[in-house]
Amino acid sequence: MSKFNTKKTGFDSGIIAGTLTDKAGKYSDYELLRRVTLANLLFESDYYQSSDEIMKQIEDLCHKVDPEKIIELAIECRFQQKLRHTPLWLLILAQEIHGISVKDAIAKVANRPDMTIDLLQMLKVRNGSYKMSKPIKKGLAKAFDQYDEYQIAKYRKSNMELSLVDVVNLVHPKPTARNEVALKALVNDNLQAANTWESALSQGADKKETFERMISEKSLGSLAILRNVRNMKEAGLSRTMIQTAISQVKSSWLTPLNFLAAQRNAIEYTADIDEAMKNCFSGEKIKGTTILAIDVSGSMGQITSSQSSFSRMDLAFAMAATGSYIFEDIILVFTAGDDHHRVGKHLVVNNGKGLGIFNQATEINAQIGYGGIFTYQLCEWLKENGYAKDAERLVVISDSQDIDAHYGSDRKPDTSPYKNSYIIDISTHTHGIKTGNWTAEINGWSDKVFHYIKALEN
Repeated sequence: MSKFNTKKTGFDSGIIAGTLTDKAGKYSDYELLRRVTLANLLFESDYYQSSDEIMKQIEDLCHKVDPEKIIELAIECRFQQKLRHTPLWLLILAQEIHGISVKDAIAKVANRPDMTIDLLQMLKVRNGSYKMSKPIKKGLAKAFDQYDEYQIAKYRKSNMELSLVDVVNLVHPKPTARNEVALKALVNDNLQAANTWESALSQGADKKETFERMISEKSLGSLAILRNVRNMKEAGLSRTMIQTAISQVKSSWLTPLNFLAAQRNAIEYTADIDEAMKNCFSGEKIKGTTILAIDVSGSMGQITSSQSSFSRMDLAFAMAATGSYIFEDIILVFTAGDDHHRVGKHLVVNNGKGLGIFNQATEINAQIGYGGIFTYQLCEWLKENGYAKDAERLVVISDSQDIDAHYGSDRKPDTSPYKNSYIIDISTHTHGIKTGNWTAEINGWSDKVFHYIKALEN
């Protein structure tokens, strides 16, 4: 999530709505690096840019950004945006380009054993081998200090090209009281399988009995529960047992999209999944009335990356569902329009909570069109229809491809009726709206973007 965008204003050349324009937002090198990393799924193409282009942008910008800032950004990517590969890539680049030690950062960021495998595979992709610098080697070895026997057993990846024992043999971690027995067993190839549903089934256990046992023991992880609701149904678990499992979902590492994926697989459990989402993400409310505007333009309907089945609109829906439990009161707005005539269209829908908010999304799209977002026109419409006067803040969730800006309009959105206004950008495009009229431009798609708004206003 970015800092205030109040000092640097104006426009620059960049990609807006898929085309180069001189009306793109003007950013510092560090701001640009934040944009292309905080919502990025590494090595995966998005709607407007290939993965190679994105990777080159990240590397080029890392040459221009202070290495300490790169390390800070890597830590933010991991622990605020909950990304797995991008922070490792940033640390590799920081060490390679600037020669800075990344030992402590790697030890912190690689908080799952399989991330040590990921890092070595990235080095092989980049350099053709697993050869690593001393800081990276020491960082990987130090990372093992935080792993216990369960984690080492769970993530040993013995059926993969590179396994955890290979990492141990390459970096020689110093055993600790938490992992000494597990590391010795791993190297000797007699480590017992972790208590996971996958290991139980691989050993021939009955699927229904396995799920029921682990639910009763409360030993099934939160992400595993959300990913396996459909499997539980197919295995013949009772509705009551599945509801019990969903009620056990409690984790700070989940994202809104995890809940949306579960709901798409088992729509009859929407109320239970909503309640689990509420328990995970709701806390102290963001007070007052919030206009939450969702961009439903054509580009939002494209998949987030070449490897994903979810669109950016899915991300926006999941984010809005989460926001419905965090904002005290919301006015929910869909916004799109007609690109050809450069006219925006907007629609307020019934306020609701959770994942059921967007049941009418298809019908709403038919009413307002599939064109781009028009931020100037959106703000004018909110004022003309009396919504702005009742709201403390305006929050827009978009991929920041503003048609008003793209076609050279100098009209900037009027956000003056609100105490605060935000663009939450869920894309990785190099440039976005950034007209200088927003309290902050925020990049990413985890619940942490709402925490940022709360902290900023407090």
